[in-house]
Amino acid sequence: MGKKKRKHYAIEKLHPDIKEAVDEMIKADFTYKEIVDYIKSTGNNISKSAVQRYASNLMESLHTLRMAQENFSAIMDETAKYKSVDFTEPLTRLLCSQLLERINKLPDEQLQAMDIETLIKNTVALTRAVAYKRNIDAKTNTVIENGVEQFSEAFFQVLADDKPKLYKELKKFLKDNFKTS
Repeated sequence: MGKKKRKHYAIEKLHPDIKEAVDEMIKADFTYKEIVDYIKSTGNNISKSAVQRYASNLMESLHTLRMAQENFSAIMDETAKYKSVDFTEPLTRLLCSQLLERINKLPDEQLQAMDIETLIKNTVALTRAVAYKRNIDAKTNTVIENGVEQFSEAFFQVLADDKPKLYKELKKFLKDNFKTS
């Protein structure tokens, strides 16, 4: 991983109220000159290029956040359409993707300062959760398949005993229309 430098923006050093106002001005499409004039009116000095760099980063962050929200919304819409869809897997994948993206964007000094043991423990916990979920799904499918098989056997036995003619017709119909390998 290449060495990344942390970006220090002059606007981040401003009073939080001023910074918040600047953020809102950027979102409302004020010109860089108007933003610089506002900051100067508060007794601070800043260049137009500093505002431009900060605004570009802010808008990129907002775009990334909107995309993540749209992805999550799409997943939730799909689960609403299909009640039987299990959205644990796609949400886990989305979460993993977001985590990897954030880790990749961390500057080297923050990465070095990070408690790697905690990161590893959390990664292992997430992996175990996915494995546990898959194991439960497999067991559930096996139980369902066994239940369906037992029901089929009992149904066909009762049908053969009580209604042999219907049983023969159904057996022929199934054989003709659902060929097994």
